[in-house]
Amino acid sequence: MQPGYNSISSVDEKMMARTLAYANAALDKGSVGIAALLSRRDEILDLEHNQFQETRDAIDHAEMVVLRRMARYLSQLSEEEKRELTLYSSLEPCLMCMAAISFAGLKRVVFSAYNADGTDEVTVARGLTSEQVNQALTRGPLTLLGGVQREEGREILARMGKLRASVPAD
Repeated sequence: MQPGYNSISSVDEKMMARTLAYANAALDKGSVGIAALLSRRDEILDLEHNQFQETRDAIDHAEMVVLRRMARYLSQLSEEEKRELTLYSSLEPCLMCMAAISFAGLKRVVFSAYNADGTDEVTVARGLTSEQVNQALTRGPLTLLGGVQREEGREILARMGKLRASVPAD
């Protein structure tokens, strides 16, 4: 396990900044402002945004696009090598993405804004958090580190018109 696995490191901060910048760039181009980045240690393997505007495919969430593009690479890694990977997302992964992340064998997810920060439109199941889903994953729970650069993530939700007016306390 790499140092800082269960806590936020300077690499995490850097990777999240890249993820949020990409989400903002997608918004600037008229696309959906949710992005995901897959890294191995401090190397970026893939970075993409939600593709719904382009494909009209409702399952083209940023995390799903990255996982599909990296599927062959991921299938060639050992379980130990997969522990070196981190998936970053500008928004807490939904139920579908959590399941896909688990099936792909990833073990660590870092995200910015919480689903509770957004309107019901950004969630899959009201009141269901990634932490609750995490405990039920049959391939073992993930290390989830949320709220990294949360204000920046909330600003992106606001730009999309999807920021909840009042946010529940942490």
